[in-house]
Amino acid sequence: MKILALVGTNANFSYNRILLQFMKKHFQQMADIEIYEISKLPAFGVDVPLSEQTEVWKLKQKVKAADGVVFSTPEYDHGIPAALKSATEWLSYHTEVLKHKPVMVVGVSYGRQASARSQVQMRQILISPDCDANLLPGNEVLIGGASRVFSKDGRLINAEMRDNLEKCFTHFIEYIQVFKNITKEEAEMPIKRPTISDAYINFPTGRLTLKEVQQIFSTIPFEIDLVDSSDRFAWYSDKPNREHVRSVASLNEPVTECHPPKAVPIVMQIINSFRDGKKDVVTRPLWMNGHRSLIQYYALRDVDGHYLGTIEFTGSVEYILNLFENGGWDQNPDATTGASKHDDAPADAAAPVAGASTGASESSADDDTASPAEAAGTPAADSEDGDDATTGASESGSVDADDETADASTGASEN
Repeated sequence: MKILALVGTNANFSYNRILLQFMKKHFQQMADIEIYEISKLPAFGVDVPLSEQTEVWKLKQKVKAADGVVFSTPEYDHGIPAALKSATEWLSYHTEVLKHKPVMVVGVSYGRQASARSQVQMRQILISPDCDANLLPGNEVLIGGASRVFSKDGRLINAEMRDNLEKCFTHFIEYIQVFKNITKEEAEMPIKRPTISDAYINFPTGRLTLKEVQQIFSTIPFEIDLVDSSDRFAWYSDKPNREHVRSVASLNEPVTECHPPKAVPIVMQIINSFRDGKKDVVTRPLWMNGHRSLIQYYALRDVDGHYLGTIEFTGSVEYILNLFENGGWDQNPDATTGASKHDDAPADAAAPVAGASTGASESSADDDTASPAEAAGTPAADSEDGDDATTGASESGSVDADDETADASTGASEN
């Protein structure tokens, strides 16, 4: 069980931080608790530039990956600290990372009433429509007299308070398990077990069962991701050992939410170029996880040319490059194309005059007047200065090559 625990203050010393550190050690057999310092975050503001929101984005990824979130709050003037309110606003403004997420509120204060009033306020915030978190009612951890109930080495030495903390945290873990089981079942149903196992789809070129469709996506040597026409991460292929690790928790998120903030402008530039019909494909070769990979982004359109979304293909090209470097194509030039050297080749031979990689005829490829764009099957009139002739992708439309964690079509981090 993975739990994210937020220290609800930016003070250098806090008993709420000490409480979370105690919980991390005390409950290590029940859960893996990660403590997060909200002091890392900028103050909330709708006008904060995206370039300054990287830490906000990282926090959202942690919340998405966690099975549950614990908010530890002190009490300032009968309410929660401003820093905690700011952090909560980041987690609820134009994002749904807290939606239906199991949450727990704890708190430490010097007074006899502990942080009762600030916890009430925190609970009201968490169940508001913008947060819409799953909060277990009546599960209250109120620790007062902070300076007397903790030892110098950070242990909660008040037996009554410790027993209540253990009871409440156990209830929280059980509460999470209920939602975790439901989420797991719902997630596995379409991915592992099609709802109707004997159903099939008729295509113009043949028929496939739902099981065959699923296994095809899992078997092909590259992974596929789809951002739909509303710019939401809609689907990914269930391929083992993916270059880009995906999670069902990211499904239906806006592309701006599941991508590092610094890359968002370039991401939207690529998607908008597809939506506006200016481009149909962008290619990006790069090193990933220690090997050479190729990412290609395509505009997905219906038969009438209407934009349906952006589809991304990612795969390692080491095997292909090694074949080329070791002379794989030099052994039998015609083996991969099926082209015959003779003029009397059967009419259904695989493109006897076509180049294997481009589909361009030998006569046009040998013509010195043919432009690279024409040779690749792209009209020369569509080529622009600075464009990649084989893809139609402008260098300015590519994702920052130094940002190896950026996934330009889906916005999902590799990590």
